[in-house]
Amino acid sequence: MKKVKIIHGWTEDELSLQGFHWESEDKNICVVYVHGMSGNIIENYFAEVLGDELTNNDIGFLYGHNRGYSHINDIRTKKIEKNNSKKTISIGQIYERFNESYYDIDLWVNEAKQMGYNKIILMGHSLGCNKVIHYFAKNNNNFVEKIILASPPDMVGLAKMKKYQPNYQEILTEAKKNVKNNKSRKIINSLLWDWYHISSQTFLDLFKDGCSADNLPLLRNPEKFDELSKIDVPIFAFMGEYDDIEIKSLKEDLGLIKEKAISCPDFDIEILKGANHIYENKEKELSEMIIKWIKN
Repeated sequence: MKKVKIIHGWTEDELSLQGFHWESEDKNICVVYVHGMSGNIIENYFAEVLGDELTNNDIGFLYGHNRGYSHINDIRTKKIEKNNSKKTISIGQIYERFNESYYDIDLWVNEAKQMGYNKIILMGHSLGCNKVIHYFAKNNNNFVEKIILASPPDMVGLAKMKKYQPNYQEILTEAKKNVKNNKSRKIINSLLWDWYHISSQTFLDLFKDGCSADNLPLLRNPEKFDELSKIDVPIFAFMGEYDDIEIKSLKEDLGLIKEKAISCPDFDIEILKGANHIYENKEKELSEMIIKWIKN
């Protein structure tokens, strides 16, 4: 592993987040990485390998945690407690609000600018893809020149389809009731995908038709994917051969995303052979694929 610098930054809404920077001596290009649900630098091993390989090719890499890192976390704010310590707030995947991801991505894009990089490639993984699309669509003064979508999901589809979440309607009703009763942070009774505990408001932010994260609606398949249609820079989208997020098929899903990216001047697709959702044991091949696309 190459030398990595830990950096700390403050979001516009005054949260302290940590980033990990693989610095390139050539300050031409930096990949700014946005992790998915509960992601973090310790568990996203493929990101560590990717950072090493990118810097071997004179490309910087910035892994910026967003407020949804880990299942639950404890994030410092600028508010001061009576004992003179920083007030903290628990967020993580359980409590994060999707719209607030804009502040997190904006922090790391601006950090990359301040480091002197000339070009930014914004890369999202899993839910990070939806966040990247949302950020680009909302940012009028965008500094991003290319986008990488690693395993881009239809978040709502992955909850509504019975093979993924058989009791979706029950959970949706429960979440709506809790929010209506001012209990937005109440944890829903069922596990999401037999894995995640999640609060009522966060569930609605991510898994209700028309919610903020519903910008890759492959299952619904409306005529226009509003936020995706605004992306006017090159996109590289890929999935692992054994990815577990398909709506129809991996090939069809990627093809539909490409079709709906109507402003994109150059959209490339790949399916990484032998890889799963987090590219276990295929980290080197993943890195080589990404570097080849960047250089071409």
